[in-house]
Amino acid sequence: MPLRSNHRPSFSRLALAASLLAGLAGCGDVVLTDGSALSRRDQFVTSDAVASESKLFIDPTLPQTVRTVRIVPTRFTEAVSGPGLNEVERRLIANAADRALCYDLSLRYDVVSSGRADLTVRSAVTRVDLTNVPASGATITASAAISIAAQVGVGFADTVGKIPVPRVPIGLGSLTIEAEALDARNRQRAAMIWAGAANSFTNQARFSAAGDAYDLAGEFGQDFGSYLATGQDPFKGELQIPTYDRIRITTLGEAPLDPDCEAFGRAPGIDGILGDMIGLPPDWTDKGPGVSAAR
Repeated sequence: MPLRSNHRPSFSRLALAASLLAGLAGCGDVVLTDGSALSRRDQFVTSDAVASESKLFIDPTLPQTVRTVRIVPTRFTEAVSGPGLNEVERRLIANAADRALCYDLSLRYDVVSSGRADLTVRSAVTRVDLTNVPASGATITASAAISIAAQVGVGFADTVGKIPVPRVPIGLGSLTIEAEALDARNRQRAAMIWAGAANSFTNQARFSAAGDAYDLAGEFGQDFGSYLATGQDPFKGELQIPTYDRIRITTLGEAPLDPDCEAFGRAPGIDGILGDMIGLPPDWTDKGPGVSAAR
């Protein structure tokens, strides 16, 4: 039977643990590209948030004048066509962006998969900084070791085991995507250059060079989708408690609100949650476009 310490950790021990965690904080490089993947790039304003930065433009009448939206699958530009990511990883990163984008667009518009649409959305990955797999693996290993030690009441681990272990702040990944929305006359109605980076505390460590880019792609999709649906800067709004629909669709992998979003598959669901806990690569749990995770 495992032994556990019966005493409560003192305030001084908790303070020490917190200070050690704060000292490990870090994030990847946030780099905005030049907008060369867009039809025009002369209308932007700059916006930013923690570990992300963007340039934005939107026609303020867009949400009131659009009914149907078509999503062109995200592509990778030649600038990121070199070694580092295989085709499966590229496909999953691009699809993670499109899946998240489709969900947020479906909250306001009718998403169509073929034919003419009032708005066509297209995105391009213009920069990827890969996750350092050994550093990420060290975090996963340390987290597992501390959790096991805490179960048997081994000194300091009994305290730290109750606090999320931050990632080693080395080789954290980043992602930059350029995206725009064009109307039926091929005029740019909205655009975004989005750059985000993983950080030591809130991004899951995985045994995958594509792990951070995969997570960040979903964040981009949510931000750009929300921007197109509401017309509001996604970096300036207040934090919102996720709705039941958002949890069941984007986390649990249930059927999307708009059937046309099935083209991008479903979230990995419980398999993905469990896989994240032990740092599995995203391609182990995410089946990609057109495949439902739910059974």
